[in-house]
Amino acid sequence: MLLDIHSHQLTDHPEHVLLNCGMQDCHTPEFQQARYLSVSLHPWYLTEENLPGQLEWMAEMLAADSRVIALGEAGLDKCCPVSYELQRTAFLETVRLSEQYQLPLILHIVKTSNEIIALRHETSASQPWIIHGFRGKKELAASYLRHGFYLSFGEKYQPQALVSTPSDRLLLETDTAPVSVLQLAEKAASLRGISGRELLHEITENTNRLFLAAKNWLFR
Repeated sequence: MLLDIHSHQLTDHPEHVLLNCGMQDCHTPEFQQARYLSVSLHPWYLTEENLPGQLEWMAEMLAADSRVIALGEAGLDKCCPVSYELQRTAFLETVRLSEQYQLPLILHIVKTSNEIIALRHETSASQPWIIHGFRGKKELAASYLRHGFYLSFGEKYQPQALVSTPSDRLLLETDTAPVSVLQLAEKAASLRGISGRELLHEITENTNRLFLAAKNWLFR
């Protein structure tokens, strides 16, 4: 079952992990061993010169590697030295690929909440958009949820935001943290007042629907 929707590392159970992979990662052992991949166009690693090559690599991966079940992380980061216009150009290309291949988009968003909500509407995107590593307050969570986003929680977050997120919009991730997704699930379940087993069932239902249904890779 897919439980961890954003990680830069594999565990002993690769079937639990959606591995984030950029062009620079495609020769690593983790890339070779991954069961599920998300292809990334991260704003931190953008230049005018490498953008065409990164887009070409993403398109090739989407067309040829059946392990790819999502795009991202991609997005907008105002704390990043890369120009905002270049980030926006790259992000819109990622949205285009997400729509073309009908795959969810995992988002890296730093101080650009208003902008990403506006772009969701401007692009008329129909595929799920998932805020990865959400650490905002419950008011920001509510704003994202009103506009149709999903929220993925990692090791650090505002407990009230996690508790207020509807079960059908909730996802978990380890990112780069030295914890297991099962540990994250136990903590989240305790905060929400349910059993770990019940939360894992909810997460599995969400990952089945968002990532696996189109490929008929459903797990219970």
